[in-house]
Amino acid sequence: MSSSSSSADPGVNPPGQKRSASGLNPTEVVEALGREFFLAIDARDPRRLRHTLAANATFRAHPHSAPIRPADEIVAYFGTVVSSYPNAHWDVTDVIAGPDRAAVQYVIREYSARQNRELISEQVAMIRVTSGKIVSVVGYYDTVEFQRVFWDTGN
Repeated sequence: MSSSSSSADPGVNPPGQKRSASGLNPTEVVEALGREFFLAIDARDPRRLRHTLAANATFRAHPHSAPIRPADEIVAYFGTVVSSYPNAHWDVTDVIAGPDRAAVQYVIREYSARQNRELISEQVAMIRVTSGKIVSVVGYYDTVEFQRVFWDTGN
């Protein structure tokens, strides 16, 4: 597996990995898709988000939660999410990728004028990729912490 913080020579292919038409090996494609998924959410660009997903993709906000599918429903779901957090930003902080999957660590940030500070939630998503498209996204985060930071009024 590779990490975005890896010092490996980007011109060298890992064993058994061929470069795609874009010039990236499979692990680099997976890492780029993981980053692009969250860049598209941050840009609030549904077409860009849809372009990262296979038609039959599934999304689960948490392990064992009901899946959202297909890709167009995932895009609609994230349209609702970003409208709920109009000033939030999604920033990828690290990606650990392999030829068909990645762990994407990201931070959601939103400034709260009421609290006079930035609200922050660190999260991880596991993605699986087939044929250059994301087929599965599963989110992992502390729901109690997220509720406390973004929704409780007692802070």
